[in-house]
Amino acid sequence: MAAAAVVVASALSPAWAQKPAAASAASAVPSGPGTAMLVLDASGSMWGQIQGRTKIEIAREAVGTMLQSWPRNQQLGLMAYGHRSKGNCADIEMLKAPGELDANAMQQSVNALQPKGMTPISASVRMAAEQLKFSERKATVILVSDGEETCHADPCAVGQELEKLGVDFTAHVIGFDIQKGSKAHMQLQCLASSTGGRYIDARDAGELNKALGEVAKAPPVVAAKPKVIANLKPPKGCLLYDQDNYKGETVLLGASGYDNEMPPGWDNRVRSLKCSTRSGLYLYNDKNREGEYIMTGDGAEMTNLGAVASSYIYFGTFSEEEDVLEEKKQ
Repeated sequence: MAAAAVVVASALSPAWAQKPAAASAASAVPSGPGTAMLVLDASGSMWGQIQGRTKIEIAREAVGTMLQSWPRNQQLGLMAYGHRSKGNCADIEMLKAPGELDANAMQQSVNALQPKGMTPISASVRMAAEQLKFSERKATVILVSDGEETCHADPCAVGQELEKLGVDFTAHVIGFDIQKGSKAHMQLQCLASSTGGRYIDARDAGELNKALGEVAKAPPVVAAKPKVIANLKPPKGCLLYDQDNYKGETVLLGASGYDNEMPPGWDNRVRSLKCSTRSGLYLYNDKNREGEYIMTGDGAEMTNLGAVASSYIYFGTFSEEEDVLEEKKQ
C-alpha cells in the first residue's frame, strides 16, 4: 500500500527545531518571515485508520488548526500529490502558489482531495525546496509521513543532496503512526538528520495537531556557540547514543588522532554521548569546518547534542578546558 505524508516547506524554521548557529556562509542568511509551501500527501494509505478515523480526516483537521495560527506576515502556498491517479509517481500538483494566506480557500482545497495514488516523498521534498529557491536563501521543509517512499527514490540521499546544494536547507520530519525500527522510520529519520533537522513521532490526532501547530510559531533567536581553535589531545573514548535508544546499544569511539569520524552506521544518528574523562567536545559538520565547542562536564554526564549532528561530525576531547578558552581569547 502506498505511504502517506504531509509536508510543510518553509523559508522559516519552526520554534522546536532550529539549527544551531554555525560559522558558515549559511549563518549570514537573514532570518525572519518567509514564503512557505504546504504539501499534502493524498496517497492511498491516507484511507488507513487511527482510533476509528481515517488519516486523511485527521490530516485535514490538523491542517485546519495550523492555518488558523499561521503568521499573517508569512506567505503560504499549497501543493498535493497522489490525488489524481493511481500508480503515478509524477502526480504532484501546485494547488495554490505562495502568497497571502486565504485559510478558507486553502482548507476547501484540502477537503476536496481524495487519496488514491503513490507517495513520492523525495520528489515532493525536492520540488518544495525548489519552489522556495533553497539554493538562494534559507529553506525549511516540515514532513509528516505515515510510511516509506514508494517511488523508487531515497529520501535520505535527497536530503543529503539538498543540504549540500542549499544555502541553509533543513528538513524536519514527523512520523505519523510509524513503527520504530521499520524501513520508513529509518528513511524518515535519515532525511531529517542528514539536513540537520529533527525527527518526531506522532501517534494520533492530538500529537499531529500539536506538531503542525508548532510550524506556525516564530522561531526563537539562537545564540551562537563559542568557537575554540586549539590543538586538542586525543580522546580516550566516548559512548554514542542515538535519539531513540538512550539505555541500550552504545559504541566505544576510540582515537587514532584528535579527529574521529562517526563509525559506520552511526552517521546522522548520534544525538547524545558520554565521554570517559572530564572533557570538552569539539564538533565539525559539513558547513562549519572550524567546529563548534561544547563543554561536556564530568564523564558521567550525558551531553545532548540536539540538532547539531550531521554526516561529517568529528570530535576531540581534552582536560584543560579553561586553559584552551584562555588561549582562544588571547
